Amino acid sequence: MDLTTLTAALLVAFGLLATDAILHSGSVAVEVAAPSDVYKKLIDHDSLEKVFSTQLDHIAGAISMVNTPEIRSTSAEGIGMVLAASVNLKPLAFALQRQMGYNPDRLRLALFRQDTALHGVVSGYGHWHGAFTQDFAPDNDEKLVDFIQRCAIWGASQLAPYTTALYLLQRHTTDGDFREVIALAGHALATMPPAPVSEERAELENLLGLVQLFRNDPRAARRYFDAAAAASPNGPVPVLNIAFTEIQMDADQAAAARMRSLIATMPHTPKPVIATAHMTLAAALMGLRDFDGAEAELAAALEVNPNSASAPELWAELKATRGDAAGAARLDRQALQNASAFENYGELAALYFHLSWRHNESVTRSKFAIPALMSVH
Repeated sequence: MDLTTLTAALLVAFGLLATDAILHSGSVAVEVAAPSDVYKKLIDHDSLEKVFSTQLDHIAGAISMVNTPEIRSTSAEGIGMVLAASVNLKPLAFALQRQMGYNPDRLRLALFRQDTALHGVVSGYGHWHGAFTQDFAPDNDEKLVDFIQRCAIWGASQLAPYTTALYLLQRHTTDGDFREVIALAGHALATMPPAPVSEERAELENLLGLVQLFRNDPRAARRYFDAAAAASPNGPVPVLNIAFTEIQMDADQAAAARMRSLIATMPHTPKPVIATAHMTLAAALMGLRDFDGAEAELAAALEVNPNSASAPELWAELKATRGDAAGAARLDRQALQNASAFENYGELAALYFHLSWRHNESVTRSKFAIPALMSVH
């Protein structure tokens, strides 16, 4: 290649590399590798990459208030990097991207044989922990796909501990085994600087509060939600969850006042969160026997978020309490129809639990937990 052609290629590549950096910011570059005998006898490369990346996609796929990373195979490179590779300048291209501030998180799984036994090394770089590496061996009778998924979960926990902890919470809502969630959240909290205001700290404290609700301990949950609210003074999620515990503990007046204040200050909040605030206020008013006020708030919740399943379910309870059997039946049907489209954020207690507006009730699971959020494979 002559100097003129090389210079032109560099100039074009530099511009395209900048475009790549913008398009793929916040992404995770994923790579997998295995010895030839693994590809011949156990799994082909495309399937290995698919299993590993799909598990990462499930982790990043929960509906969350926190931005989750884009999972991108290293085989799906941008045009700038492809052009750089075509002129044997890929190392220089990486260096140029780093100079432009683009240093993506990276995750690699390498399977290898050790004394004929299959092992896996998970390595990478993340903005949370920096560089990391860990050797894994399959457990007794552990299937290859399960082993690859376990490696992916650990790798994701190094890159995005909160997102991974949220995934694990949702994965274990059925069996109630939250040991991994508590360990991961606790480790992440221990590595944080003691800053009084920290969105990352608030997210983890809030998650641990949800764990306590699954354990039917709203008082312990309240302590975590209070800590989350202190770490995120302007965040609506801990406030909503605090009000949830107040209703659970029959402090309806406090919950109603808290929700009125929140609704007045959250015009730019996502619609499902606003709808949850109206629904929570309605539950508090139902506990106070202000049924007219509660109906107005439930109507507001459905106006903001017509796909809600929880709001018509709660409204059906209210109608039944007021002796309106036909109205209750209509709203029950609406709740069931909305169940397939119902979405809410994984940080909100109202996604997982029913707002128990009647006094002296234990924490009760919602009938409308989203099946997609509970997926493991």
